[in-house]
Amino acid sequence: MSVRWLALALLVAGPGGSAIAQSAPATSAETTRDGQRDFDFEIGEWTTDVRVLRNPLSGQPPVWAEYRGTSVVRGLMDSRANSVALSVAGPAGKIEGISLRLYDPGARRWSLNFASLGDGAMTPPVIGGFDGKGRGIFYGDDRLGAREIRVRFVITQVSADEARFEQAFSADNGATWEVNWIAVDRRVQSVVALPADLAQAVDAHNRATIAKDIGALGALVTDDYLLVNSDATTQDKSSYLADFEKPDFRIEPFTIEQPIARVDGDTAVTGGLMALRWTQAGRQESRRLRIANVWIKQGGRWRIAYTQLTRVPD
Repeated sequence: MSVRWLALALLVAGPGGSAIAQSAPATSAETTRDGQRDFDFEIGEWTTDVRVLRNPLSGQPPVWAEYRGTSVVRGLMDSRANSVALSVAGPAGKIEGISLRLYDPGARRWSLNFASLGDGAMTPPVIGGFDGKGRGIFYGDDRLGAREIRVRFVITQVSADEARFEQAFSADNGATWEVNWIAVDRRVQSVVALPADLAQAVDAHNRATIAKDIGALGALVTDDYLLVNSDATTQDKSSYLADFEKPDFRIEPFTIEQPIARVDGDTAVTGGLMALRWTQAGRQESRRLRIANVWIKQGGRWRIAYTQLTRVPD
């Protein structure tokens, strides 16, 4: 999801904003290693969390916006190129675009190029490469308003299933840098195989949660249901359903990452990681959680008897 240009477009385009003028990119030092396959680890589908600094190099207190969505990375031409389709959204709006990364075998370096679907314009590339240890650094020149700036983009392969992207601007030719774009990609795991009736119950519960379908939720949890929240508070069935009766309470659509499932006869555990976003009492909240639901089969129907929510450290 290495797309510095999305942040650039978002940061300077707004009411009365103007497009960024292009300038010739500055290149990083040529590498001696063959990095043609350095992006192979990223091929696949990812969930993407993005933080964007809305007022870069302003000297003012930072104003950050958060987005969440997906990145789909496809290899091209025997790893000599790859594309990234990014789509993320948040309270500040939506960001969509296509990144094309091209390898120069002569110089043994990559150029990262982006076009926003908002205007279809290609922005100046950043150029560089990886160090062979899972870290890539790319540099370029651009403008922020009337100022000429340097751009640094760093890609770090945290693991086979996680990557981090960080963009920074410099107004003093690289003497100092201000980070303005932080993105974390987590690989979408293959769907866990579940018995058909349990898979239907899991899907019904997820849909009822988003739709605030209290009748369906009531039928999908046991009478002695217990919910343990990430702040260690507990709720029984009536308290759990009462939240959904509040007119200002709403949970946003979510995706279960790294899904797990264990089935043993008439009992099962499902869950995984999730970024939970909800509105309550007029406030928007978000929390990254690990969720585990304990299901039991009663009268031929699967129902949740217990839910555990554990906060994942930022």
